[in-house]
Amino acid sequence: MFAEDADAQSVVGLNDNILRTCGISPSKDWAILDYGCGSGRHVYEYLDRGYAHVQGYDIGDFVAPRQATDVARFRFGAIDGDGRMSPLPWPRDTFDFVFATSVFEHVRDQATAYAEINRVLKPGGVFLNMFPSKWRPLEPHTHIPFGGATQAKWWVYMWTVLGVRRREFGGDLGRLQRARVYSDFALTGVRYLSGREIDELMRDAFGSYRYVEDAFVQHSPGRSRHLRGAFAALPALRRLFRSAHTRIILARKSV
Repeated sequence: MFAEDADAQSVVGLNDNILRTCGISPSKDWAILDYGCGSGRHVYEYLDRGYAHVQGYDIGDFVAPRQATDVARFRFGAIDGDGRMSPLPWPRDTFDFVFATSVFEHVRDQATAYAEINRVLKPGGVFLNMFPSKWRPLEPHTHIPFGGATQAKWWVYMWTVLGVRRREFGGDLGRLQRARVYSDFALTGVRYLSGREIDELMRDAFGSYRYVEDAFVQHSPGRSRHLRGAFAALPALRRLFRSAHTRIILARKSV
């Protein structure tokens, strides 16, 4: 299981506020899918906030259920020997809202993922996708500088030898052993695409979509909220934020 991002613990308020800012009114009657649900914490957050029709999906069972009956809320897929993802286990036009939080930097078969999300959305349904950018100065999982932009073994080994260490990635191991863990993760655990590649996949799956970093920084619980004024004064910062920090993409299935 990939280490979950502690900064992504609370999503319901952020998701709802982004949607409202973009002119979309969330409803507690919505059928909602957490794509890449991990332990299931976001599913439970939605349930605790009164959203009764929420389910979770991941490529493996990493869920920590609160009670035995909760397992019915979660479904799982697989990846075949050629790296292709299995179809989502729901029929067409099932969900009003699908969200993915810090997931797509891990997805290797992104073409299938986007196409399947579009398939299970109802006509007019909404997809909100937030994930770290390829050129983020510190790759958020390993903290290797520009570890999303390059997976070169020498680069990973150099920074590990220089002292980069995270508990989730063999923090107690020796430097050489830790470098191997980091290098394996860089090669198999993440897949950072360029902006052009992401745009092409989104166009193929949804036709139209938009980046909504303004709405994100307006409601972000973290330091990103301080960029709101800077975005207004210097519009070029939006593209820099998108390229070097976080991509926040909103798409709607055509009616």
